[in-house]
Amino acid sequence: MNETEIKLKRLAARTFLYQILAQSLNYPDESLAQSFSSGYYINNVADALEVLGIGGLQSELADLKKDLQKPGILLELEKDYTRMCFSSKPRLVYLFESVYKEGKLYDESTFQIARMYYDAGLKVEEDFRLPPDHIAVELEFMSFLSFKQMEGIRSGDKKITDYAIDLQKTALDKHVRDFALSIAERMEKHADTGFYRFTAKLMKAYFSNPANLELERNEML
Repeated sequence: MNETEIKLKRLAARTFLYQILAQSLNYPDESLAQSFSSGYYINNVADALEVLGIGGLQSELADLKKDLQKPGILLELEKDYTRMCFSSKPRLVYLFESVYKEGKLYDESTFQIARMYYDAGLKVEEDFRLPPDHIAVELEFMSFLSFKQMEGIRSGDKKITDYAIDLQKTALDKHVRDFALSIAERMEKHADTGFYRFTAKLMKAYFSNPANLELERNEML
């Protein structure tokens, strides 16, 4: 495997982790439960951890496998998610960056991240109901940018690669990293289910290690 292939493999692992974390932090649904029963979640998270060199979570992930495939797991997750993120007063886990930063929904950070989506050429579907600063939306955005970076490398288009890197750096520094770590800290403390405790630890392990977020141009080109 040559240097470019190694870089692309690491980028693919990052893209996947952003995507699976986004799904994990959205309201739990049948597609999430299906990813458990099919083995998609366990197998691909394990692969991503190995590719990125993230240690300390493998045994916990293996222990989680049986728990995620038991009957009624989706209802269990729905209850835990609702308790932490919606019904608790005050909220145990804040999923919106504006609440984390400014203390209320639809404040300055909401419109800042929305502007970034617009600048990247993304349009929100009319039936899409989540605010743009929901952590799941921000992580989907990071997954999209990481994928665009891969596209740029594969096609040899430096303009696409540089732009994807610039947007990722801005999003991480100004919006995603500190917000994600705050969610991870709160979720690890308050979650009743093994899945959400693992999600919190996975976010903490990924976002707290600068090596996982390194986006220097000379590394990727």
